[in-house]
Amino acid sequence: MERRFGTLAELPSNVEAIDAALQFATGSSPFVAVVGPSGWGKTHLLECVSYRLSQEYGYRPPIISAVDWLNGQATVDPKLPLLVDDAQDAVLRTRSKVQLKLALERRVRTGRPAMLAFTSDKLTRQHLSFLPNVREWALHEIATPKADERVFVVEQMAKFEGLQISRYIARVLASRMRGNGNTLHGAINRLRTYGRSWITPSEVLEACGILDPFFADNPDWDLKEKIQQAWNRIASTFPNVEGAKIVPYVMSFEARLSEADIARHCQIEPSQVHDRSLAFKKQLNSKPELQSCLNHFVETIAESLQSN
Repeated sequence: MERRFGTLAELPSNVEAIDAALQFATGSSPFVAVVGPSGWGKTHLLECVSYRLSQEYGYRPPIISAVDWLNGQATVDPKLPLLVDDAQDAVLRTRSKVQLKLALERRVRTGRPAMLAFTSDKLTRQHLSFLPNVREWALHEIATPKADERVFVVEQMAKFEGLQISRYIARVLASRMRGNGNTLHGAINRLRTYGRSWITPSEVLEACGILDPFFADNPDWDLKEKIQQAWNRIASTFPNVEGAKIVPYVMSFEARLSEADIARHCQIEPSQVHDRSLAFKKQLNSKPELQSCLNHFVETIAESLQSN
């Protein structure tokens, strides 16, 4: 999908940068620089500007890295606005820093618009000293979203990828998945390869199973353990249901976890995971009353995922 301004998740942490980019795209602010941590929307913002400018010029200005521009590896039409990503890479060496500053000075002097994006946790004096005629630049930060903002980011990503996701999933990804916006977008894209609707408790559990590898670096996340704990809480309500069968079944058929991982958790052989899961499935087909137990189990898991 085209990266237009409407695809951006406007947050307190980025709204000023978005406004500055929009003013740049409409010709109101010719020199703009944004600074922010990796993976939280700087390139997306440049893509939105590029698309908006294409409506004005009939040609889409490319987004180029500072190093490629200085090395002549990217051709830039001098009549078009300049969009530079990863400007921090040119600041690492004195020669490239001087080259880029001189090139920007020429653009400022001739009034040719330029927008730069720096990867950095915050705006520093180094950024200020790097920009020629700094008072002519609109400088804005994109901060790392807070926890509640990350939920909105996830929901916005899903919306523009054509997915319907439960609030449960958005909260789990926002609070439990480590990494940055690129990580979250990768998770959303992975879900998209499996389906478009992730709303019901069963779909929530399946989504968490599909995305389980994304939680590998979070020691506080173990989907198998969460499933086991959920069963332990409700087992007494269903004394006639064998936990040794329903738990592997849910891990395998509902959460799509691998038999090897399930076997390690349950301390059984992988073949036993398969056998026990199939045994419960046969019982499910022949004993409709088990369906209410399964539904309650899955709902309990889905509700506990975001709170534990």
